[in-house]
Order: sequence, then structure tokens, then C-alpha cells
Amino acid sequence: MEPADSALDALRALLRVLDGNEKRIDFVRRRAAEIEKLREQGYTWRQILATEERPLIVDVLGQNMALLNEVGGRFRREEARQMQAEGVKTEEIADLLGVTPAHVEAMLESGT
Repeated sequence: MEPADSALDALRALLRVLDGNEKRIDFVRRRAAEIEKLREQGYTWRQILATEERPLIVDVLGQNMALLNEVGGRFRREEARQMQAEGVKTEEIADLLGVTPAHVEAMLESGT
């Protein structure tokens, strides 16, 4: 049996979030089209926003960004940890990830 690969697990979590983000983006596209039609029909922004379904477009976009930030950060940390376990030096990890060695050290020390 192969050892656990936490970076691969994090990559799979990232893919699941991307799938969810696609669904939320589709919702935003549909809602944006509805708003365009309402504006073309003469509704004011106040009228539109007062009756806009929840969640609001900006809330959905914020959720997408927060989830990507969370799982993207986890993926990067796990990549760094896996490379460290493979014996890769901090400076090379930093170069491969495009961050500073201090940032790599902080990621490796992070419990999450």
C-alpha cells in the first residue's frame, strides 16, 4: 500500500471546490441576465436590489473566492510538505512555488 499523499488529497479537494464554483458561477450568470432584463424593462437598481433573491451575487462571488483561497492555500502547503518529505531544500521549494523561503518555512510550520 502506498503512503498517504496529502498534496494529492488537497488537489482533489481543490477540484471539488472548482466543481462547486462552476455551479455558483452558473447561478451568477443566470441572475445577472435577469437583472439585465429588469433594467431594460425600466426597473431601478433600488427596485431590483430590494427584491433580489438571496444569496446576492456579491455574496456568491465572495464564497467562491474564499473557498478557492482556502483550498488553494491548503494545496500549496501540502505540496511544500510533500517536497520537504522528499528531501527538497527550502530554497528550492520556494523557487518552485514562487514564494520566499520565509514563506515556505511559515507554511511548513503551520498546523493547517
